[in-house]
Amino acid sequence: MSSGSSQRIFQLRLDPLTGNSEWVVVEEFEDAENSPKALLSSTSYLDMLNDSRRNRAFREAIEKTVKNPCHVLDIGAGTGLLSMMAARAMDASDAKEYGSTKGTISACEAYLPMVKLMRKVLRGNDMDKKIRVLHKRSDELKVGADLASHADILVSEILDSELLGEGLIPTLQHAHDMLLVENPRTVPYRATTYGQLVESTFLWKLHDLYNNEAEASDGMHLAPAGLKMIIRVKPQQYAMHCDALSDEIRLLSEPFKIFEFDFWKRPDSNGETELLIKATGDGRVHAIISWWVLQLDSEGSIFYSTAPRWINLPFNTEELQTHFPSELREFDVLLKSAADWCDHWKQCVWFIPGKGMCVSKDEQVHFEAVHNDTSVSYNLKSDDLKIDPGHYDFHTRECQLILSPERIAIYGDREWRFSMSTAIRNALQQKGSSLCVVADDSVFLTVLIAYISKTSQIISMFPGLQEKGTQYLQVVADANGFSMDRVKVYGKKKMYLTMDDTDHKKVDLLIGEPFYYGHEGMLPWQNLRF
Repeated sequence: MSSGSSQRIFQLRLDPLTGNSEWVVVEEFEDAENSPKALLSSTSYLDMLNDSRRNRAFREAIEKTVKNPCHVLDIGAGTGLLSMMAARAMDASDAKEYGSTKGTISACEAYLPMVKLMRKVLRGNDMDKKIRVLHKRSDELKVGADLASHADILVSEILDSELLGEGLIPTLQHAHDMLLVENPRTVPYRATTYGQLVESTFLWKLHDLYNNEAEASDGMHLAPAGLKMIIRVKPQQYAMHCDALSDEIRLLSEPFKIFEFDFWKRPDSNGETELLIKATGDGRVHAIISWWVLQLDSEGSIFYSTAPRWINLPFNTEELQTHFPSELREFDVLLKSAADWCDHWKQCVWFIPGKGMCVSKDEQVHFEAVHNDTSVSYNLKSDDLKIDPGHYDFHTRECQLILSPERIAIYGDREWRFSMSTAIRNALQQKGSSLCVVADDSVFLTVLIAYISKTSQIISMFPGLQEKGTQYLQVVADANGFSMDRVKVYGKKKMYLTMDDTDHKKVDLLIGEPFYYGHEGMLPWQNLRF
């Protein structure tokens, strides 16, 4: 291709106005000097495709599993990588042992732009005649119509950082019920989830606004007494790169096995487990960090793990040998590849409510885990972990704000609050009665201005919070010493104000963090819209 020429590429784009992500076809210039944006290399999908450890593990397992011509079904085929691995393995077995006997490979993908890309990839690798592409959800496939026969082998990679979030369980259930032969072979063969109790002030600050706000000592209360959970995070697992937090984390237990999911048999929709976890030191459990390990072949020789890097056998290997002898091979494989880095799969963090749970060395901690079709939740039982009535304050549910852990940490950060407070005081100095407009969804700035200035009038745009923002302010107004008579909330996405909106007064202060509710996944500079 000549200098300055271009090619069409597939790229994940995030709309900064809506927060929605979508796959788009864009022109990429080969001449870097003419390329307006080099964003393809940073997309999450390509990061997964470039994970050499993942690809090598799947290739080796598929080559071990596809040993003769058969029917292979690839669910969630994406670019067709696993299907092509299966086709190559089948070609090798054909040539060596079965002459001209041919097998079948069916690649199922529901997302149309990805289907188009897969067809192009298959053509580019001369495999479009060997692999049948099905543009359907797997639960829409029917044997005899879409598939000529039940599949002998299932290959799939429909996993997220939590393992279950992309619909692994219902997909496997339907496949075993309708699409696969009895006792099929599968790649992967099994997935096992593990957890570890940790102490981390950093992680604690990501969810406990009430107690962190108390340390700020500035007199303002986004989560007043009696309304401790009016601003909170959603009780769920949060995907995080815990390796980056290793200096902020103190381990309080050995790793422990939680759930095991076999791909080769029909999984249950619901499951639960209870364990007694021995604390390895005195401390306070702030979170449970979890990860998963894939066993890709039935013999148990090929593994892939999302474990954090500190799982390099620093714990008691003699105890592990006693309780989990088969797992030693998995962690040995992880140790050899600890230098690898990927961005698509992370560890998961489950926050322990409030200030966490105090433990003493060798204490047995009662651990509970429950899973449904798409998620896993945890619970620790202890007298120290009693939840006060403010934790489940049902009468405030309608005005309760569910924010991201990062936003909770910002709102509870003493230095950040002091900087914002200082800036607002300086801006309002000598203005007397001011008209202030909060251009984004910042309840912090609205409450701060009302708290600092007893005479200012405030207009809060709240384009994302809308009516919920009004309800929240009404509940916390008394605790912060202001009246809602001074606050007007538009609660709609209005591009500009008119003099009618301000009662024909000119705006003295326009302010934003910036923060737009529901757009937490956006890059910081994409929020510079006000």
